[in-house]
Amino acid sequence: MQYRFLFFVLLAFGTASAQTDYYFAGKGTFDPAIPTPEQFLGYPVGSHYTRHDEIIAYFKELARVSPKIHVQIIGKTYEERPQLIATITSTENYSHLEAIRQEHATLVDPSKPLVSSGAPVVVLLGYSVHGNETSSGEVSMLTAYYLVASQSEETRKWLNEAVVFIDPSLNPDGRDRAANWYNSYKSWPPVADGNDKEHLEIWPGGRSNHYLNNLNRDWLSVTQVESKNRLEWFHQWYPNVQIDFHEQGANATYYFEPTPKSHQSPIIPQEMYDFNAVLAKYQAKALDDIGSLYFTKENYDNLSPIYGSTYPKFYGGVGATFEEASSGGIARETTNGILTFSFTIRNHLVTGLATVRGAVAEKAGLFKLQKDFFKSALEQAHANAAKAFVFGDSRDETLTARFLDLLLRHRVKVYELPESVTVDGKRFEKGKAFVVPSEQANFRIIHSLFEENLLKDSIFYDNTGWSVIHAYGLQYAKVVTPGFGKGELVTAVRAASGRVVGGVSSYAYLASWSEYNASGLLYELLRQGVLVKTSFKPFTANLSGGGTRAYSYGSLVIPVAGQSIGADSLYKVLQGVSGRFGIEIAGVGTGFNAAGIDLGSSNIRSVRKPEVAIAFGQGVNSEEAGQVWFLLNQHLGLPLVKIDVGAWGRASLRKYNTLVLVGGNYADWDKAVVGKIKEWVNDGGTLITFQGATAWAVRQEIAHAGLLEGLPFAGRGEVSAGGGGVSGPAGAGGRVEASAGGRAGVEAPRVGADTARVRRGDGGVERFDFARQQDVEGAKRINGAIFVSDLDITSPIGFGVNDRRLFINKNGPTILVPSRNKYATVARYTGNSFINGYASKENIARVNNSAAIVTSAEGAGTVVLFADDPTYRSYWLGTNRLFLNAVFFGNLLGGGFGGGGE
Repeated sequence: MQYRFLFFVLLAFGTASAQTDYYFAGKGTFDPAIPTPEQFLGYPVGSHYTRHDEIIAYFKELARVSPKIHVQIIGKTYEERPQLIATITSTENYSHLEAIRQEHATLVDPSKPLVSSGAPVVVLLGYSVHGNETSSGEVSMLTAYYLVASQSEETRKWLNEAVVFIDPSLNPDGRDRAANWYNSYKSWPPVADGNDKEHLEIWPGGRSNHYLNNLNRDWLSVTQVESKNRLEWFHQWYPNVQIDFHEQGANATYYFEPTPKSHQSPIIPQEMYDFNAVLAKYQAKALDDIGSLYFTKENYDNLSPIYGSTYPKFYGGVGATFEEASSGGIARETTNGILTFSFTIRNHLVTGLATVRGAVAEKAGLFKLQKDFFKSALEQAHANAAKAFVFGDSRDETLTARFLDLLLRHRVKVYELPESVTVDGKRFEKGKAFVVPSEQANFRIIHSLFEENLLKDSIFYDNTGWSVIHAYGLQYAKVVTPGFGKGELVTAVRAASGRVVGGVSSYAYLASWSEYNASGLLYELLRQGVLVKTSFKPFTANLSGGGTRAYSYGSLVIPVAGQSIGADSLYKVLQGVSGRFGIEIAGVGTGFNAAGIDLGSSNIRSVRKPEVAIAFGQGVNSEEAGQVWFLLNQHLGLPLVKIDVGAWGRASLRKYNTLVLVGGNYADWDKAVVGKIKEWVNDGGTLITFQGATAWAVRQEIAHAGLLEGLPFAGRGEVSAGGGGVSGPAGAGGRVEASAGGRAGVEAPRVGADTARVRRGDGGVERFDFARQQDVEGAKRINGAIFVSDLDITSPIGFGVNDRRLFINKNGPTILVPSRNKYATVARYTGNSFINGYASKENIARVNNSAAIVTSAEGAGTVVLFADDPTYRSYWLGTNRLFLNAVFFGNLLGGGFGGGGE
């Protein structure tokens, strides 16, 4: 009977009037000249998943027939889909929109007066950042239709007093991946049984973008092209209100903010969070009016600028996450009854419109809130212990430039270093280092980029350590004395100045491996068939143009002899790659060095061209796999081969010299596959493993190393017993719910009066009240805290790093025991390793003195074991360069150079 009822409900959507009655009951009349989404698309909204190109086409059609809406393309995705922003406001406002923008921008300047009460409030409604949370893409069309076509006085008032922006799909590539899945397996009549294939989207799902990156964690690190395009637009407008529309598990109801106080940022003024409660009364009424259940003040984080719902708070806007239960198809059986796609769409529709209503009604408060935010930021900066931050490394100008670019994207004021200085024992050179004063309006985003945050709560939904300067591993120092000198304001990143110095050489060329971009240069040379060697010992060379220069571990040596091309052609190749990657290459006319080894030493070894394959597919951590794909594609230009986990038994591995296994559950691989990998390694291959795959490789005796067993914590998505992170379907819609099994934290809470903790005499069994289960069990997890290790920078895995202090994002349960081979523990957590985020004393004690990276010599091959994810979210550059070292130099680790064994 449920299915028959649902069938007739959807049949009723066959007319536009029925659709209007369902989505806009009692909302007045609509302009008949404006096509409804159903009229344009040819099917009822809620009966089919709309592709991104059709959504774009509908918005363009609205802009064609109405002067109230205009569209602009702000960029393209990796799969060449357009990113669109729709501007909806009155025709009068649009006639002087640039003047409105300029006036609105004064709200972020503490020195400017408050804007007039007659100025329009700015609202951004952002949909489908997770592509398989698909209701919101449909909502974007209905919301735009309502704002453009409604003839009510209230809507006219909204458009006169607001500029509403709609981003219909923050993740177009992921949305189309999900739409194709759901449309491919939908049935008529709909099948609500959760076991139906429609509801079981397979790996990797549509949650992430092309490179499987979680775009809702990329607002601070800005690694993906979609984020770069969107951030550039954001900083033109600084919305007063920004809503991020999401979906959660099918058995949930509807979530909107405020969030729990314990999940709020300690550096954001409380009034920013309090204003969420002001707007919540409008959102609650909208859901009350249609009888939808909801909850607030639970589960979700609102403390980090990595999120689309929190980043606006660091710029004075009210950001919020809306979470709708996901039907994961046209209809789904849930504990709350049959959940239909159309029902999920309507919930997001009414809360979005309620947000516009609330923003218009409360705009005076929103203007004051944003102005006061930046005033208080200056006060907070003035009281901050660090008065400025200086960063930059003359030995790594490409990484310095990359961090500078990130600061400018966030509109941080950065200045030239006026003179060379030494701060905190670190040397910063004029022209190669920069100064960021604390006392500026954007202090709070500066704090997030540079400073440690020590959190007091034990339960968080996601990463608790996000300071990007630690992730980059770039030299920096805090200046605690006021009045630190600064030079000219930096407005753009200088173009890379790579070149070949010393003219055409008849002997050899040298390049430092300390530059982050050197790995890209190396791969391009190897791709072009150039013979390149790397140095296992430091030396000081006599340069062709005169003088000497010191070269450290890993420096590249490009001999003229033995090349397949002549000296002049080699010189032209080097000119091209040096300019492209911003790396200086120096010619030498002699192999007799001023100090250290000579260029013909056996300690200078040839680098083979990496041929890399990775395990892809069900059971593999999709984000980690995507990060490796992104890094090797976008940074190196390397064509990574992605082999489905089900094909490893029949695939030939001989054509690859490097294999990568990221976190995951590889339990389905039988003895034949395990034996095949062992044989491949023993024949000379380099196997690189992350997190759970590291534990799996040790337990399968592919690598010989030690694991600390019985850990009480597991990172989000990890399966501690199986030794791996799993990124399969995370409930309906692919969303990992913030529950006892899905949230991450790191310290067990204290036992209060409401909790019974009893130790029995027959075995010491502890007892806790049931209500404390989520807190107690969730607190055993660790999920994204920052720890520091001691890195062996003489190991090929550590080549190019200038500081032995290596910061690592710890986000999983794998703990390696230091190797019995004295040279095989590449990185080891220090005895006082915790730096940033949140971790319990118990978990810190387990991490302290454990191994972060171990190498294991296996026959003629090598296994490089990472206890953690070195490519974390594509911005942990300080460790991803170690992964790149493993790719290039893994086969050179034998002969006493880090060969291992337990």
